[in-house]
Amino acid sequence: MEVTSEQINVFSAYARRYFGDDANLWLFGSRVDDGKKGGDYDFLVETSLSEADEIIERKITLLTKLQNTVQFEDEKIDIVVKRKSKTYELPIYQVAMHEGVKL
Repeated sequence: MEVTSEQINVFSAYARRYFGDDANLWLFGSRVDDGKKGGDYDFLVETSLSEADEIIERKITLLTKLQNTVQFEDEKIDIVVKRKSKTYELPIYQVAMHEGVKL
């Protein structure tokens, strides 16, 4: 994987701070494929939160906090948020959960 344990720890700590201790987290995309070089950081956060405004606010805060850390400074980070309470599934959720690495 093209991610350090320190980066995983930082992401996990901040993600759980803003999305709850029960949040499920995945890293997916090019960073989990050793055959690919670099790229952005793609994360999926599955949360119990249900209000769209709150989720968006917390996602922006999480991105801001991450990009102000030494571990993610000047890095491109994409975060997909899935609500546990919703029954519809976007294709990106399945890709992240099946091809990604659960953190």
